[in-house]
Amino acid sequence: MRLFAKFFLCATAVISVALLLSGYLLIAFSHESAVNREVDRALSQFQHDRFTVQANIIANAESMQEGLGISIFSSLSSELSGLTAFFDLQKQLIYSQLPAQADFALLGYISENTHIVEFQEIAGVTYILVGGMVTQSDITLYIIAATDISAVVAQRQYMAQSFVRIYFITLLLSMVMILILSTFITRPIKKMNKAAAAIAQGRYNQRLRILRGDEIGELSGSFNLMAEAIEEKIYELLENARQKEDFVANFAHELKTPLTSVIGYADMIYQKNLPASQVKDAAWYILNEGLRLESLSLKLMDLIVLNRQDFVLEEMDVNELMQDISGTLKPMLTDKEVTLILKIQPAYIKVEYDLFKTLMFNLIDNAVKAGCKGIHIGGKKNKNYYSVSVSDDGSGMPESELARITEAFYTVDKSRSRRQHGAGIGLALVAKIAEVHGSTLTFYSSENVGTAVTVDLQCGGDGSNG
Repeated sequence: MRLFAKFFLCATAVISVALLLSGYLLIAFSHESAVNREVDRALSQFQHDRFTVQANIIANAESMQEGLGISIFSSLSSELSGLTAFFDLQKQLIYSQLPAQADFALLGYISENTHIVEFQEIAGVTYILVGGMVTQSDITLYIIAATDISAVVAQRQYMAQSFVRIYFITLLLSMVMILILSTFITRPIKKMNKAAAAIAQGRYNQRLRILRGDEIGELSGSFNLMAEAIEEKIYELLENARQKEDFVANFAHELKTPLTSVIGYADMIYQKNLPASQVKDAAWYILNEGLRLESLSLKLMDLIVLNRQDFVLEEMDVNELMQDISGTLKPMLTDKEVTLILKIQPAYIKVEYDLFKTLMFNLIDNAVKAGCKGIHIGGKKNKNYYSVSVSDDGSGMPESELARITEAFYTVDKSRSRRQHGAGIGLALVAKIAEVHGSTLTFYSSENVGTAVTVDLQCGGDGSNG
């Protein structure tokens, strides 16, 4: 059974029982009070009637001693209030105004100093019978006086009938009020249940409006806090999952260039009889790229999954760094028949070695994928920074696309990306690495002319002095 129905039925039952009990007690108390008043009045009248009888006995003592005639008591009864019955000393009926069905059993309990009160229904009429003994001038009589209290009984019946009507009208109005109150109380719970179902279906932004300051309002506030915590936790889980996917995709992407170099140099050693010095240089590049991959995997994890930005930047000779990059890329560029030209001004720059090489490899790899024949790497000192640029003579891109090329998984030429197994994640990673170095990427491109990318780096101590 739903809460609404439980509340409605329970409240209706409580009000119904309360009305019945209060009505019963009210009618019973009122009837008892009326009966007690009638009893007091009957006793008072009986005392008055008793004195009247005594006075008549004194006045008519001689005639009564000669015989207790009916005519005497008929005349005496007319002076008394109510209906009266007279009995002699042997409790034999002398005269009675009561109906023939009257039961005079109370005579057996009457004594000289005792009055007996009894309720009796005679011929459909309710009476109060008061019995007592009168002794005067050696004459003893038993008197029973009857007072009609049918009006009191009828009043109780009328009150009961009136209460029944009032009870059903009040109960009906109470049920309407309970219905409204039940709706008012349970409506927020229904809304809460609806919001909980929506959250269970994945709509985590569901919230409740708090319009009340009672316990229901407090519960709604707690529900909103819970929903907010769930939404934040789901967002964290989704973000963690996305970061792990980004890490896997980026790491897989970053394997291509060093593996190409490793395979190229290994193939060179395997297929050609090279002088010992060239074999040593090739082995050094293989070892260097293997170690870099080992280090790069951890740094990419920190950069992508943990969103770290506090990498240590070391001062390095830009000339040596670019020669290292050129040597690593030599097998791939030779295979693609692409010429790499370095035009570097001497300086020291602050970089994170593995991440900076990843940045350069991605920019050069994009240039190769654009179908270029020549790539120019330039380095130029400015007053407070050192600008490194990578330009090519490839297919270029529309100027309208430049604002989005650093978005993850965004590609300008999707068909070319599929042919070259591109996923559109290289430049997104490059943008993050540029942020680590306190810089941003600046792109210049024209269709069928080429593309140039510039990144500004911090100068080292020696480089800043010229």
